Amino acid sequence: MVTERFHRDADNRPLRESRTPSEFLHPGDIEHRKCPYSGSRQFHAKPMNVSALRQASTHWDEVTDALAVLRSAYVTARRGAAETPDLMDLWRISQLGSALPWWFILRDEPLPGYAAALSKATLGVGIWAQQLLMRELSGAWTEPVFTAAVIAQLAEESGTLIGAHEVCAGSDKMLSRFFEVYLETTPGTGALAGSRDEVLRFGAHYANFKLLMWIYFSARRYLLAEIGTPAALELLTRGAEPPDFFILEPQALAQIPPVMRKVWFDKLATLVVPFADSDAGFAVNALQIAAAMGEKAAPATTFAKLDQIFLSVVRDTEAGLGGDPSSITPEITDSLIAPGTRAVFTT
Repeated sequence: MVTERFHRDADNRPLRESRTPSEFLHPGDIEHRKCPYSGSRQFHAKPMNVSALRQASTHWDEVTDALAVLRSAYVTARRGAAETPDLMDLWRISQLGSALPWWFILRDEPLPGYAAALSKATLGVGIWAQQLLMRELSGAWTEPVFTAAVIAQLAEESGTLIGAHEVCAGSDKMLSRFFEVYLETTPGTGALAGSRDEVLRFGAHYANFKLLMWIYFSARRYLLAEIGTPAALELLTRGAEPPDFFILEPQALAQIPPVMRKVWFDKLATLVVPFADSDAGFAVNALQIAAAMGEKAAPATTFAKLDQIFLSVVRDTEAGLGGDPSSITPEITDSLIAPGTRAVFTT
């Protein structure tokens, strides 16, 4: 899931669209045009992926029905907590959509076009929610009551509709309808409904793994700053883990005392909310990271504790995604983080 770039769906479209390496693209896979929609996208130089829009339009009813299935499953699992969803509810529902293609792929089943199209749309909502989460955690923003119109306005204001290489391909009408499904209570009834509990369990592990990977990444940055060697400081210039997250931290990381570090990571731990029976351990792991960051110890000692916690996280994730947790080794967990990290702490 982390490294592959070649998968195609049942419509023979590349799952990662424009992020697919050129050696895996076919002629005509990606068709770019100038965006015709209103707002900042219309006046931006970056193009719109018309071919991705075409697929979403073809499967639109299936896309919205599948999103309704995922939202209904999440609301039921959270025992109604998301009837009026907050920002993290919207983020978790988006992660269920982003995980969906892998549920098919890892079961060696054909990847339906609707599932691929849904994952691309929910990816944007996930990034939007993460941007606002960073503002909320820093005290720069307070959540409103979410409506489709509010989400659309915030997506425009936050710049989420303009990506690194292209702009969002959804029309204003499509985006509004998509946001409405996040807020409705009607359950979906399509092909995915019969597998919703399995899909929910899979997606819960996917979502909480991403959160814990980010918390683990954020914790290591304090330790790297404390070490302060050229190799450690170089690691601080790398991007976020996972790559669709953001870096949020105070200045002068090395000067933050352990007691204050623990307060911060206890707060981040509250973001890890289990919503399937088998993912309860992730909340415990998040608190363990916070506890380790609150101890006054050498960076290498704290890293060793974080390393063992992350190994447990990845093994539980592997089991939740249907794999063999005993196959997960420290070498595999190292492959998920910035190269050279372990060497900085062991030397």
